[in-house]
Amino acid sequence: MGKLKQMLISGVLLACVVVLGALPAGAMGHYPPGGEGVRAATVPPPGFHYRTYGVFVNSDKLMDNNGDEMKIGFDLNKFVWVNRFVYITDVKILGADFGVHVLIPTANTNIEIAAAGIDESHCGLGDIVVEPFVLGWHGARYDGSFALAVVLPTGDYDTDNPASPGLGYWTGLLTFGGTYYFDDARTWSASLLNRLTWNSVQEDTNITPGVEWVAEWGVGKDLKASDSLIITPGVRGHVYMQLSEDDGANATDNLSRAFGIGPEINFFWLTHLLQINFAFVQDFGVENEAECQQFVVTVTKSF
Repeated sequence: MGKLKQMLISGVLLACVVVLGALPAGAMGHYPPGGEGVRAATVPPPGFHYRTYGVFVNSDKLMDNNGDEMKIGFDLNKFVWVNRFVYITDVKILGADFGVHVLIPTANTNIEIAAAGIDESHCGLGDIVVEPFVLGWHGARYDGSFALAVVLPTGDYDTDNPASPGLGYWTGLLTFGGTYYFDDARTWSASLLNRLTWNSVQEDTNITPGVEWVAEWGVGKDLKASDSLIITPGVRGHVYMQLSEDDGANATDNLSRAFGIGPEINFFWLTHLLQINFAFVQDFGVENEAECQQFVVTVTKSF
């Protein structure tokens, strides 16, 4: 298999996906984890790449500061549809391919909190991501990535509606990571992708969300099903940590965290440069967040 095709199997580097949107109780911000896994830190080769995500999120547990379930009648159901456009150029910077990226999410959310009499739904445009600086390195047994992005508060935000698709503030995002291949044919891989976020003030509440760290990892093995089809089963997982407290008169001093793990499988048709990926992720070890299950379907077409 040529190196170009091997790189395409990885999919597209995820800079930021607005998956969960606004949740109560110190929610995850503009990059909730779970959207990427195997070869998450591998940037595709030069060219235009389109990826669409369908993310189904369900939760009936909101956890407190001790990791115990809050008995408040919490129920969350959400579907997020994301359109992502990536262009990797032939320009080299520090030996890496340079590219740009735009991501446009929409969300349909229903959230209930019986103890508070809340039953809200909302469907609409989320917060758009613009990433003007992407670097991707490719070696014989490794790939590396670095990216800078900004998240624009384009989605509707209402302090009285926890189902709002937008979060009401700007976010800066730093992304970096790598993929290592255990064999010369690059069929066995382990990948780790890190993201750090810095947020502006949410003007409707005068709260500035704290700094967040997200790490997504994946381990997978390419299997040649035929001359035109590669199947890659694997395991993905994530770590989410809020590193600093929210700032503002109405902010709490409770920090959030979550871990997740689950299976994934990718199908790549070489002749069409087309990929379809299925993944399921279960949260655990959650504090001050909703404990979620996510089912993720992605379709990627490279040109």
